[in-house]
Amino acid sequence: MGQEIELKLTLDEKALARLPACEPFAHVEFSPTAPKKLRATYFDSAANTLRQKGVVLRLRDEDGRLIQTLKGKKAFGSLAAGRAEFESRIPKTCTTPDFNRLPPDLKQGLQTLLNGNNIEPLFVTDVDRTIGMLTTDAGDSIELALDRGFIRAGRRETKVSELELELKKGDPASLYRVALELAETVPVRIGVRTKGERGYALANALGPKSVKGELVQLPKKASVEQALELVLRHCLAHIVANEPALVETADEEALHQMRVGLRRLRAALAVFAPVLDKTMMQETNAKARTLAGLLGVARDYDVFRGELVAPLKESGNESIKVLDRAATLEQINAWDAGLRAVSSTEFTRTCLSLALHIEEKSWRRRAEQDPTMAMMLAMPAQKFAERALTKRLKKAKSLGENIDHLKLSERHELRKRLKSLKYAVGFFASLYPKKPVTKHIKKLSALQDVFGSLNDLAVAEEIIRTLIEKSENMPNQLTIASGGGRVLGWHGAQADTHWTDASDAWASFRSTAPFWRT
Repeated sequence: MGQEIELKLTLDEKALARLPACEPFAHVEFSPTAPKKLRATYFDSAANTLRQKGVVLRLRDEDGRLIQTLKGKKAFGSLAAGRAEFESRIPKTCTTPDFNRLPPDLKQGLQTLLNGNNIEPLFVTDVDRTIGMLTTDAGDSIELALDRGFIRAGRRETKVSELELELKKGDPASLYRVALELAETVPVRIGVRTKGERGYALANALGPKSVKGELVQLPKKASVEQALELVLRHCLAHIVANEPALVETADEEALHQMRVGLRRLRAALAVFAPVLDKTMMQETNAKARTLAGLLGVARDYDVFRGELVAPLKESGNESIKVLDRAATLEQINAWDAGLRAVSSTEFTRTCLSLALHIEEKSWRRRAEQDPTMAMMLAMPAQKFAERALTKRLKKAKSLGENIDHLKLSERHELRKRLKSLKYAVGFFASLYPKKPVTKHIKKLSALQDVFGSLNDLAVAEEIIRTLIEKSENMPNQLTIASGGGRVLGWHGAQADTHWTDASDAWASFRSTAPFWRT
C-alpha cells in the first residue's frame, strides 16, 4: 500500500475563493479547466465494522474513471495525516467494491474484519476540486486541492469547504510552513476530521465527540529524542482532536479533554526541558498556559454548577436558585471567552507552530552547539525517565511527609506535584512492565481523588467570592452570599470526611516501590 501525507485546513467559502490570490499561492498555477468533479460513495457494514477499526472503503468517480480506495487506520499523533492506502481502477459498471482487485493479504484482512457481514453504501461525498502544484524554495512538491461541495447521507447533508495540502515529494515540515504562511492571510482551522469521518457522523446523526489522549507507546529501546517526539505529538494530537466537538457543539467533556491535553503538554515541556530549545519551550508553554487558563474558568463553572450547586437545588432553597442563576451568567461568559480563543487563528497558528517544531526537530539546533545535550538526546529514554520520575516523586514526598499538618495552600501545591508526577508516569509507562505501573498509577489516582474534592471546594470559594463582589450594591447580593454559605458548608463537611482518608492514601502510595527502580 502507498502512503499519503496530507494536511487539511478548513475555511469558509469566501476565504476559499480568495486562496489562489493569497500568499503563499500567488504564483501557483491552478488548473485552468473546470474543477474536477469527485463523487465518492463510502461502504461499510450496517454496524460500521470498518469504521470501528479505522478502515475506509470507497468508490470514487473521478471525471469518468471509477477508483476503488482502501485506506488504513489514521496515525494518532500527527496533524498531517499519514495513512496507508491502496487504489485500483475498476470498471464503471461496478456499483459495489470488488475485493478481488485487492492484493491477497489486503483482501484477506478486509474479509476478516467484516467477519461475514455484508457491506452497503452509507453516504456520498460530492466535491468540485481545483488542483494546483506548489514547489517550495527547498524543492518540496505539494499538491493543493481546493474542495467545495457536500456530504450527503439520506436526506441529511453538510457543506465541504477545505484545502488539502498533500506532500508529493520532500519534507513533511514543508506542509506546516505553507499552512502557517497561509494563516497569516486568511482565517483557517486545522481540519481534524476527514470527509469520511464527517460522513459517518452524518449517517449516524452524530456530532463530533470528545477524544481522550491515547497512551503513548514508546519503543522499548527508545532514545530520549524518540520519546520527546512521540510525547509531544500525542499531546498536540489530544488538544487538536477536541477542537471540533468544543467549537461546533460546545461539548463540556471536549473542553475538559482539551484542558487536560494542554496540561499534559506543559508537563511534557517541563519533563523534557533539559533537551528542548528554550525559546520554543517558553513560547509554547506561555500560549498553553493562557489557553488553559481561559478554558479552566469555564470548566470551574461547569463543576461548580454541575457538582457542587446541583445537589443542593433539590432542597428548593431560594438562595441556592439565585446563586445558580448568577453562576450561570458567569459560566456563559467564561464559555464565550474560551470558544473565541479556540476558534481563533491564533489557536491554529499555535498548533501549526508546535507541529513544525516537532517535524523540524528544532531541539537539534541547540544540540549542535551543546555536546552534552546531544549525548542526552541519544541516551536511552528509560535512563532519562528514571531521573525525571525520581525528581517528581521526591518533590511530592517533601510535602506529603507532613500531610496531617498541611495548610490549605500546601495541600493545593501537593496536588499539583502529584499531578505532575502522574503525567510523567503516563509518558514513560510503556517502557516498563505493565503490572507494577498499573499498581503505582492506581494508588496515585486514589491519592489524587482525595485532593480533587479539596480543590473543588477551593474553586467554589473563589467563585462565590467573585459572584458576591460582582453583585455589589445589587438587591440579590445577600441572597447570593447566603446560598454560597450553604454550598461551602455542605461540601466543606464532605471534604473534611474525605480528608480523613488522606493519611491512609498517602501511606499506601508511599509504601509502593517506584516501578522505575525495580
